[in-house]
Amino acid sequence: MKKGFIFVLLAGFLMLTVALPQASAQTADGTHSLNYQVNQPNSSSASIANDYFLKPAKATVKDGVATVELTLKNSTWITKFQPPGGAIVLSEDKAADTRVVQFTVNDLSKPYTVEMKVDVDDINYHHEYSVDIVFDKAAAVVPPAKNETVTPAPEKDKTPASSTTGTKKPSTENQVKNPQTSDSTPYLLIFALVGSAFLFYKTRNHRKQGEQS
Repeated sequence: MKKGFIFVLLAGFLMLTVALPQASAQTADGTHSLNYQVNQPNSSSASIANDYFLKPAKATVKDGVATVELTLKNSTWITKFQPPGGAIVLSEDKAADTRVVQFTVNDLSKPYTVEMKVDVDDINYHHEYSVDIVFDKAAAVVPPAKNETVTPAPEKDKTPASSTTGTKKPSTENQVKNPQTSDSTPYLLIFALVGSAFLFYKTRNHRKQGEQS
């Protein structure tokens, strides 16, 4: 009887230790600067295409889904950039031969496969292949721009702050919300397991008393 009770508690502890890291691994809502590497498919080795991208990336996360912005170098060479669900071009600098693309990533912790085509007419190079974009799990919050300042209202001006002139400096608390995780799930699981263990113990105890009588 005691062995059964201990087994249930150990099982609950193991499930708790597994569930908590998964809940805390999700990237927090807000705007992040993420380093990344462009790898060969299903590999940890960098692809030649890794040199065609500027680092870091910008990721805006909401409810666990990230809207990612990447800057492509040698833009005229990259004639195809097709992630799952497609991508849009936010801006293009023909003088610098760069363009900024935007796409959606459902899970930043996993490699993100993109179909690419590179055409370099000068050397007669025409190749189409897939790459894995691997984002760094350590996300850093993007700080406000240095030129963003707050213009204080005159002391005698009773106008509400919302109508004052100037750009209001974003608050870090507004940029980064609490991660949308299932933190409560492990604790509910522990309560359920402890309750089950108690019922198991109580049932076995009553059965044993009945046998003795």
